[in-house]
Amino acid sequence: MENQTAAPPLIGCEDGNPVALVGKCYVLLGETAKSPLSRLYFGGWFHPVKVFNGTNSNVSVSGERSPFDGSCCSAQGGAESTDNSDVEEVPKYRVVLLGDSGVGKTALVSQFMTSEYMNTYDASLDDEFGEKTVSILLDEEESEMIFIDHPNVEMSVENSLSTYEPHACIVIYSIVSRASFEVAEEILNYLWREHFTQERAVIVVGNKADLARSRTITANEGKQLATSRECKFIETSSGIQHNVDELLVGVLKQIRLRESRDKKLRRQGSKGKMLVKLHASKTALSLNLAREILSKMCINDTKSKSCENLHVL
Repeated sequence: MENQTAAPPLIGCEDGNPVALVGKCYVLLGETAKSPLSRLYFGGWFHPVKVFNGTNSNVSVSGERSPFDGSCCSAQGGAESTDNSDVEEVPKYRVVLLGDSGVGKTALVSQFMTSEYMNTYDASLDDEFGEKTVSILLDEEESEMIFIDHPNVEMSVENSLSTYEPHACIVIYSIVSRASFEVAEEILNYLWREHFTQERAVIVVGNKADLARSRTITANEGKQLATSRECKFIETSSGIQHNVDELLVGVLKQIRLRESRDKKLRRQGSKGKMLVKLHASKTALSLNLAREILSKMCINDTKSKSCENLHVL
């Protein structure tokens, strides 16, 4: 078992569930915590939580009435409220799920919302598309992720990008459907032409990995497709919760890494413009071109391997 960091300090209980204070958020721990569900990430393990924040009408972390007034934790005074000026705004990221019908987009989003087993191949889940939000505490920093799931016949890829301006896209196919893989390839080609894959996080997901006996798309095919479009790749199974949490954390990690990269590039922008304006000889340009070609030849294999590492760019 991986090393686990200490769980957050408990400050009381609510409806039989332990209550903890994480940063400026009250969280209700336990499998019986009700919707909206979220997750806390502590050194490699997840725990389902209910995050009480300013978005709930009966809850506040900015000086209003505590949700635990009248519970056992309020008898001890609970945690001190904070002023509005002290509450940092939690960053919100929009993630659009793209792919053919029946590949499990809605099932994946539903599984993101809970750690409990769900019958995620139930056709009734198809009626639960739309927008769902989950809060994640990763590396001691909280973020709110809004997963946007619309049937592909209802909203095109182009409309999805223009309407939501997502921070990331998850392109999903089923490993048992060649047709869904071809749809995913078409989507990636469009994202590539629009330079979205170069600017934003895109993760290619081969779903239904538990149906290995019916597999028609190999993992290597999925990796090659992702690598050719500079995307990340992972195989999942919402049916048995295989790599679902890894995908959830990986999407957030990719968004943060790109934000950090873009900030660094902006800081270096003026310096970069000065370097571009420097007069270089034809010999120097030829050497640079040769280095670039050799570099591409040497790193092709590295790219193929790193496409499965969702914690690096």
